Amino acid sequence: MKRLWTPRWIAVHLATVLLVIAFLALGWWQLSRAEAGGNPSSWGYMLEWPVFAAFVIFLWVREVRAVLRRDAPPAAAPAPEPEDPNRLRVRRPVRTEAVRRATERSAYGPARPPADH
Repeated sequence: MKRLWTPRWIAVHLATVLLVIAFLALGWWQLSRAEAGGNPSSWGYMLEWPVFAAFVIFLWVREVRAVLRRDAPPAAAPAPEPEDPNRLRVRRPVRTEAVRRATERSAYGPARPPADH
C-alpha cells in the first residue's frame, strides 16, 4: 500500500476528494435552483453532477486497482504434466515436391517468371 502514498498519488487522492465534493455541491445547487424556478435544464444538471462525481470515483478505483494488480507478484505457473507413453503422437505431413508445386499454382495457371525487359 505504500506505492499509493507517493506524492503523485496523494495529489490524485486529494483531487478525487475535491472533485467529488465540488460535483455533489454543484448538484445540490442545481437542485435548489430547480425547486425555486422549475427550470428543466436545472433538473437535468441536478442529475448530471452526481453522475460526474460517480465517474471520478470510477476512474480513481480503476487506477488504484491497476497499480495494485501491476505490482502484484506473478502467479505460479502450473506444473507440466508428465509425458504419457500411451498417448498417440501426431506427425506432421512431409511436403513432397508435388505438393509444393500444387500449392504454388494459382487459379490462373502455373506461376511464370517475370519477362526480361
